Amino acid sequence: MKTKIEIFSSQKLKNFFINTNSFFDISVKNYDELASCCNSKKLSIVFCDHKDFVDDKILNSILLNDNFIFVFKELSMFEKPYFDQKKNMIAPLSISKFLDKINEIINQKKHTYRNIELNNNFVTNTKTKEKNYLTQAENLILFKLFNEKTVNKRSLERDVLDIKQELNTSSIESHLNRIRKKLKKINSNFSLSSKNNNVFLEIINPDK
Repeated sequence: MKTKIEIFSSQKLKNFFINTNSFFDISVKNYDELASCCNSKKLSIVFCDHKDFVDDKILNSILLNDNFIFVFKELSMFEKPYFDQKKNMIAPLSISKFLDKINEIINQKKHTYRNIELNNNFVTNTKTKEKNYLTQAENLILFKLFNEKTVNKRSLERDVLDIKQELNTSSIESHLNRIRKKLKKINSNFSLSSKNNNVFLEIINPDK
């Protein structure tokens, strides 16, 4: 599964992202598109290669959105106290360092559906605080379902399990069954259902 990421940068930086397309679903945009994306729910990365890349009104709006990450060209641009130094980065960056940081931020984000929270490879019942560990594949499957609600099985096999060929395989069903058991164990009020080669979230206890 590829995480969708919006990149805002100057034209000269756009070639930097060519090598990241195999890891993320990248959409590269210009700074002048920031104004219309202040409330974006996608992970968004802003490369700040000069101090006046955007006016203060737009900057203040995107700072309120936890989905925005900033990469600064130099340390002196990092002096403003409202930038979260733990979440943002300073250039120069190697591709590997950039990918590691993005994956770290993605894993630290909390994703919630009904009474279940997904965070750092754990599912937690937000009411009872019961939790269960997920494997990397299970985490990716549930993350994709939290975001899309309904997903084609073939897409899960290809993007999560890296099964490239059109094979008759029960691999995805094995993963789904394990996720169902782990959700049931922590009293989730939804489960995973399959129909017509699609997997979707199904509410089973709407009152909980």
